[in-house]
Amino acid sequence: MGGPAMNERLRAALAAMPARQLNLLCIGVVAIAAMLAWSAGLRAPLAAWRQQRAAVTALQASNAATATMRAANAPLAAAGRPAPTPMMQTTPTPLALIGAVSGSAKRAGVDVSSASQGAEQAAAGLRQQTVDITATGTYTAIHLWLDDIERTQPAVGIVQLDMQPGEAGAQREVTLQLAIYGLPITP
Repeated sequence: MGGPAMNERLRAALAAMPARQLNLLCIGVVAIAAMLAWSAGLRAPLAAWRQQRAAVTALQASNAATATMRAANAPLAAAGRPAPTPMMQTTPTPLALIGAVSGSAKRAGVDVSSASQGAEQAAAGLRQQTVDITATGTYTAIHLWLDDIERTQPAVGIVQLDMQPGEAGAQREVTLQLAIYGLPITP
């Protein structure tokens, strides 16, 4: 941009500057660099760590509440009476999720053509189990279906979504990958 002439002018301006002003300028540059390093190098990872700890704590509280409710409802189950449904849902198994998502798709007017269980892996200190689903329907029906999944399955996230035009005019084909997040299994 400025080339060598710019460097010469900058060098001449810095040489003409009194030593005290030059020291203040250098301190300002170092302070700005330190603030940027703090923001990018330390503050952002700390915020991400706090979010991850909050998610793990919420899952632990959910599991503890579910275990307490199951223990409280054990006498009802032994007596043959149905136990009340828990307010907080537990982490679903892949097969239970496929069943719930298929029922939700049917209610929304979406046809599920395939659903398969994927790999289990660790992600951010949590256990992640994936489920791959392929379905067809109108854009509105698919939108309602995805909204229902997000609303009714709090421990499930949509990791990947691909929507293509279907063979029929208003139909769309959607391929999505759902992830079930849960606490890691401790031996």
